[in-house]
Amino acid sequence: MVERLEAADFVGLIEVAIGALKVHKEEINAMNVFPVPDGDTGTNMLLTMQAVQEAILNSPSRDMTSVCQAISRGSLMGARGNSGVVLSQILKGITEVIAENEAADVQVMASALIRGSEVAYRAVMKPVEGTILTVVREASEEGARSKDGQVSLEDWFTGVVLKARETLEYTPELLPVLKEAGVVDAGGRGLLAIFEGMLAYLTGEELQVIEEEVGQAVAMELSQVEDFRYEAQFILHCKDSRAERYREMLHELGGSVLVVGGDKLYRVHVHTDELGKVIEEASNIGRLSDVEITDLKLQVEELDTARAVEVKPIGVVAVAVGDGIKEILRSMGVDYIVDGGQSMNPSTAEMLDAIENVPQEKVLLIPNNKNIIPAAEQTREITEKEVVVVPAVSIAEGFAAMVAYDPRSEMESNRERMSLAMERVKTGAVTVAVRDSKGKPGKIKKGNYIGLFKGEIVSAAGDPLAAAGMLLESMLEDDDEIVSMVIGDDAYGLDHSELMGLLEDKGLEVEVIDGGQPVYHYIFGVE
Repeated sequence: MVERLEAADFVGLIEVAIGALKVHKEEINAMNVFPVPDGDTGTNMLLTMQAVQEAILNSPSRDMTSVCQAISRGSLMGARGNSGVVLSQILKGITEVIAENEAADVQVMASALIRGSEVAYRAVMKPVEGTILTVVREASEEGARSKDGQVSLEDWFTGVVLKARETLEYTPELLPVLKEAGVVDAGGRGLLAIFEGMLAYLTGEELQVIEEEVGQAVAMELSQVEDFRYEAQFILHCKDSRAERYREMLHELGGSVLVVGGDKLYRVHVHTDELGKVIEEASNIGRLSDVEITDLKLQVEELDTARAVEVKPIGVVAVAVGDGIKEILRSMGVDYIVDGGQSMNPSTAEMLDAIENVPQEKVLLIPNNKNIIPAAEQTREITEKEVVVVPAVSIAEGFAAMVAYDPRSEMESNRERMSLAMERVKTGAVTVAVRDSKGKPGKIKKGNYIGLFKGEIVSAAGDPLAAAGMLLESMLEDDDEIVSMVIGDDAYGLDHSELMGLLEDKGLEVEVIDGGQPVYHYIFGVE
């Protein structure tokens, strides 16, 4: 029988809660298709809890106060979507109470859960019953009612979980749109999964995988049914007095408004048609970071398209950086993109997570950088899925591989076809020298723009366009036909007419791509 929870127990509670969310993530995600997909509720809640776990692991101390602070700040900084932000407020309220105690018994936990519900309700300007808010409120009230004379945390929390489950099943009666679709609220289902995981930790039982039929489902926003174009999420660093005025202004610009936090640090979430105004007003009162913008209508269109297409037998995961590059890879058939590239190599764990997130059991993995290939190969040893690494060393090779990709073919035939396509591509790139050195052009000074081809520096100049022109002269041969020019973030706005003239004079077909990648001003692929 567990009577008191120490600081170390909360580390375990978070870990098992994450496991429960992983079990039910896809079930919860399937409840997220109306009125607009606000990300994926299951994924958003999982990412929020994983941010909590990371904050705890990075905390220099593991006493109760430090762990509670890590949980509260980690959930605020890592909150994703409406569901994640509300979850962060529930955790904030809970930890406010627990942090005041050396250990948490039934009395403390009951008070903490009540505080969590209160803080979450205060965070939402127009609370709607039948959502995650109702589930946490009813569960916390059950916890307060049953705490007297109760010593066993397992028994007490069992009652809380049962009440949360009962309330979740009743949510369709509170929201007609849920009842019409025949489903429960997705955010409430996610909270129940977290509670179920925590109960499993207390009892020492294995997480129970519940197979459920999931048809068309609905996740309601916390304010009202709405039809806005964009979802904006970001961290706002500003004076506390300005945050409240900004919250009021957001209600005039959109819906699903959440501005939560304190002590000059706030998490902002809003759906709006006036995206520019939202960002402009935030910039006027403070500093923004971790900005995420989602085109909700585009997500609806993509979701409708995905439903009309039969799931292909082979999934494709690629590593890439730059919005333009990512957009092209998705249009070519890449299912999941891992952020990364030169100077920001993703870990094996990040690639493994991507592999596990695609529905297919057979996956092609395209690293698009030679430094990432070893970690990519390592994923094959630690996943039960069949993974084939297509060893593209550049995004130009990655594009060529995806042109040759056939989702109807077998893994091995795709690997061979994609590898042959990559061999026909010559790749060059322009970047900035970070130190003095020597190369084919002679002495190279730090800050010079340099052209790289076949692992060597073949051009150097005082501006990127000149370095790019000399690089292309080194790369091009008489039988070349096509050149892809991927323009990086630092090359936007430059006059590329001279480069285009050089290529067109040689009779080459030129494809210009606004890649948006860092580090490299230009990446060239020549075939």
